[in-house]
Amino acid sequence: MRVALITPWDNAWVPYFAQAFSARGHEFHHVLKHSGLPDVDVILHGWASGASQPVQGKRNVLFLRRYELFDGGLQRVNWKHADLLITVNSWICSVVRQAFRDMGVSVPVELVYNGTDPGRWRYRERGPNHRIGMACHIHPKKNLPLALQVLALCPQDHELHIAGEVQDVCTEVYLNHVGRALRRRVYLYGHIPRSDLDLWWEQMGFCLSTSLSEGNPNNVIEAMAKGIKPVVHNWPGASDQFPETFNTAAEAVLQMSGQYDSAEYRRIVEERFGLGNIEKVVDLVEGLA
Repeated sequence: MRVALITPWDNAWVPYFAQAFSARGHEFHHVLKHSGLPDVDVILHGWASGASQPVQGKRNVLFLRRYELFDGGLQRVNWKHADLLITVNSWICSVVRQAFRDMGVSVPVELVYNGTDPGRWRYRERGPNHRIGMACHIHPKKNLPLALQVLALCPQDHELHIAGEVQDVCTEVYLNHVGRALRRRVYLYGHIPRSDLDLWWEQMGFCLSTSLSEGNPNNVIEAMAKGIKPVVHNWPGASDQFPETFNTAAEAVLQMSGQYDSAEYRRIVEERFGLGNIEKVVDLVEGLA
């Protein structure tokens, strides 16, 4: 079987799919969005945004990770030629299934979480420290004002470290302005290459996610693989993915002062977010043949 994965950039999971399909004897191609499509049997569309439409005469599998649900991407796809939609969030999965019923779309919808290779992330037994890490873009959807409110309730020596591209200058200015007003240390690193993230996470005691909405965030999964405690805002679907979630800044700080179990965080990644999820996708694709 010949398979092509279309993505807008070199996403973290591309090598995992390449390895999994090739290991089963399939011909695998990674195609950037604006590149030519080779002659293949199955097309994996990395996002159900309408940017890459299902191709008639091929088997088409689309992923809906999050934003397509909110920007109209779901309505822009020509579902007539689609064979399967994969979601990565239980809440999103239920919403899409209802949307398909309302739209009269008969395409099956499956839930498969993202997968990472735990062995790629250096694990050790850890404990809490004063460094709170966030690997995310500087963007309003990441709800970084809440992160500052969490920091404000922490002991005075705590710091907020954010690795991510600045996509909204207003949010960047706010972080620096309010951080100074609170007399708290806020460090913005800009984009850090994936090859350097393992080392960057090494100094952190917590992985904080304050987002308004996520699909199945790789940054939290990868930090957990290193044995770092996740502190995750209760965005829709989060409580089905992670050990506990918080609704308020005070609850987040309370979680930071609670039990710290590196082995449990690593176990969750191995059992729930490991490479087995990549294999599930391959199984589903093979089932279409």
